[in-house]
Amino acid sequence: MKIGQVVRQFGIPVNSLYFYINNGLLVPPKHNNQYVFDEKTLEDLRWIQELKALEFPLKTIHRLLSLRRISNLCAQEDREELRQIYLAHQETLRQREQTIARARQVLDQKLAALDHNTGHQSNTGVPVDMLHLLCCPHCGGELLLEHVSMSQKYVFEAHLRCPCGYQADIRNGILETGNVNTSLYDKPDPTRELYRDLPSMTLSLFERSYHWLEERIRADKQQHPVGKVWLESYVTAWFFLHNHLDLLGPEDCLIVVDKFPETLLGYKDVIERQGAPFPILYIADAGPTPPIRPHSIDRTMDFFGTNEHSFYHENFYLEQLLPYLKEDCRLFGVYFFFRNGPKSMKQYLTSYPGSSPNNFHIQWFFQQLERRFLLEETDDCGFSLDSGDNLGLGFHVPGEELHLQPYRSRLRPGGETERATPL
Repeated sequence: MKIGQVVRQFGIPVNSLYFYINNGLLVPPKHNNQYVFDEKTLEDLRWIQELKALEFPLKTIHRLLSLRRISNLCAQEDREELRQIYLAHQETLRQREQTIARARQVLDQKLAALDHNTGHQSNTGVPVDMLHLLCCPHCGGELLLEHVSMSQKYVFEAHLRCPCGYQADIRNGILETGNVNTSLYDKPDPTRELYRDLPSMTLSLFERSYHWLEERIRADKQQHPVGKVWLESYVTAWFFLHNHLDLLGPEDCLIVVDKFPETLLGYKDVIERQGAPFPILYIADAGPTPPIRPHSIDRTMDFFGTNEHSFYHENFYLEQLLPYLKEDCRLFGVYFFFRNGPKSMKQYLTSYPGSSPNNFHIQWFFQQLERRFLLEETDDCGFSLDSGDNLGLGFHVPGEELHLQPYRSRLRPGGETERATPL
């Protein structure tokens, strides 16, 4: 037979046949510079298929073929070696069966745990202990609660109002204000579809920035162990702390702000399943003035938040936070920027009309930051050349460098404004 006939009769890909030939498993004679599969070669091929069905590795199959080629397995020593190979493979299969049985048992347990959590019901709301962090964003007055459904620890449903006319509601344990999203270029993402298909190399870059932040936050906690009020916003873009709940302790608390209650509800469900050891206040607000009491925030997390803000606003996101920050507030975050990325920037501005052209420019970020904040430490974690075909970073043109720049900063003493230092 010629190779084409063998492929059709045996159902073997032509590449596999050439692999066997090139590696000496098959040694067909040649006629007119073409391989011809004689009966002996076909017999070798049948034995290869049989041994593969028994899950012998190709290296061992090659050895068995060699034994048969040496003496046609007539010599006693060759038959004994064949027997030892069979026995060794039999033991390998036995051990593999035990490993597979253990793996199946563990998977059964994991599937049972997933099925057990399927019926999870919300069990947290607005923490009673965090109500003092709220106030009217218009006049600064206290908010009155009406039509309240609550436990000793949480408020699940309520209507909030201020004598000045401001109103809000607590629904499903989330504080919802009247400031709702009006952008046509954004939507809720409760199941993380924006970034679900990020390439593994890009996510490894994220992981490097995680390590940088984790080290600084743990060091900060050792120096300032008293309970802190944390703030993280724009969690539709990315929610750092929900994957790093161990960085905060029972004495801390977290305020999470996003413009979509659907996204907050999705994260609330995930965090409840994990069992956060600290109270969390979720606020659905798309405006610049959420109902948070002034000068109540000790720490902020800005993982892509400044970038996300610039998709829809010209002003600098961190300056918008100034009224809420304590004098000794520390800021942690990661800024994304392109280094020589004209095609990506053009695609970004086309995809988000009206967005800030300064976005993804590291020089602009540091200049804005240093107007009101002291940059204490920063680093370039490296870059990704391809963010994949996803909704979150789909404007990144493959081949251009998208960098991640983690930073640690704090308010300037006395809120003074200084000129940024050129980098």
